[in-house]
Amino acid sequence: MKPDRLGDFSALACAVVCGVGNVVLKIGLADISPELFSFYYFAAAFALSWFLLFRREWRRDILHARPKVIGLIGFLSLLFSFGIYTLISSVKLINPATVSFLSRLEIIIVIILAYLLLKERLHRVEIIGGLIAVAGVMVLKFHATIDVSKAATLMIISAFFFAVAEIAVKRYVDHLGTMRFIFYRNLFTVGIFYIVLKVSGQSLTYPGHKTVFWAVLAALLLPILGRATYMEALKRISISRAALINQSTPLFTVLFALLILKTIPAPIEWLGGGMIIAGVIIIKLTVRKPSGVST
Repeated sequence: MKPDRLGDFSALACAVVCGVGNVVLKIGLADISPELFSFYYFAAAFALSWFLLFRREWRRDILHARPKVIGLIGFLSLLFSFGIYTLISSVKLINPATVSFLSRLEIIIVIILAYLLLKERLHRVEIIGGLIAVAGVMVLKFHATIDVSKAATLMIISAFFFAVAEIAVKRYVDHLGTMRFIFYRNLFTVGIFYIVLKVSGQSLTYPGHKTVFWAVLAALLLPILGRATYMEALKRISISRAALINQSTPLFTVLFALLILKTIPAPIEWLGGGMIIAGVIIIKLTVRKPSGVST
């Protein structure tokens, strides 16, 4: 298989994996609070990340990280924790397909922040695409059900925190290291959500085998396989092409939600979600140096 075709396949695999992962999150949240699920989700991710220590070069990279780098990863973990918490809270409220539509808003906020903080140029077509996507968010925010409106607010907050984290990652990417970042981010995030549980007055109870199973599966699909397939795509094709293919994630989420949960977005959710994806695709087809997205 040619490198570009393999890259396209890897990007599409990422979209499929994340589509399944969004549905798994919804199932796992059925009988548990977002705070407690988030703790077990990242506890599972951290347990899985211990396998990184089996390779000598990764173990050396992780264990010999400088304190400043670890501190930076700790700060980024805090940003990602806010983003993930609001995303999971949104999944708790509504159809995971609609959440997946709303998650595309992160691209718009990354571009705006890159313009404001990194002085990157903002082209006319990017502005048009951004306005279309924002209009889609407004449709979901003000013309859908109350639950969808609340979830849209949560996803706007989530997209902001993810976007700020991505800007920081982009700025300091040479100092972070992929495997080092994965390992320490999972470690810090477990501690952050333990604190969140204590502050919210919730006890660290065992939610049952089924819920833990879904948390482990979600951790395997989203931060592990999702990130791995996306990185494989970036090795073979441009960030622009990989990110464009990755915009199909909401469609796979819709498909798996229909097959597994027997749910499908309402017409107004299709309209708002379609506008968001259309706006992002317009941007991705024209921007020369787009920013990557996280899983």
